[in-house]
Amino acid sequence: MIGRAITAILAKLAAAVAWIGKLFVAVFVALWEMGTDLGCWAFDGFMSIAATAANSLDVSALDSYKTVWSSIPGPVMQALSVLRVGEASAIIVAAITIRLILQLVPFVRLGS
Repeated sequence: MIGRAITAILAKLAAAVAWIGKLFVAVFVALWEMGTDLGCWAFDGFMSIAATAANSLDVSALDSYKTVWSSIPGPVMQALSVLRVGEASAIIVAAITIRLILQLVPFVRLGS
């Protein structure tokens, strides 16, 4: 009789400990998912700010340079095309842009 009572108490205690363990795991998983969602929310907010800033840039002044490119003679344009000056200038502009963006990151001062 006493053996059954002790066994029943130990079974209830084991069930309570198992329930507390499952509760701990569920709370940890919920906190982990909340943390990852918080990181995604922060990244999304940063990217929406960056998209808004990029959309607010006024690049209409660059339209005036269309006439400059149309005034270059045909043989010169062909030579520039063969030398791939357009692609080279795009690569240089991208590299300068990346360098300027990296200057905004704290603790990343590339050469300055």
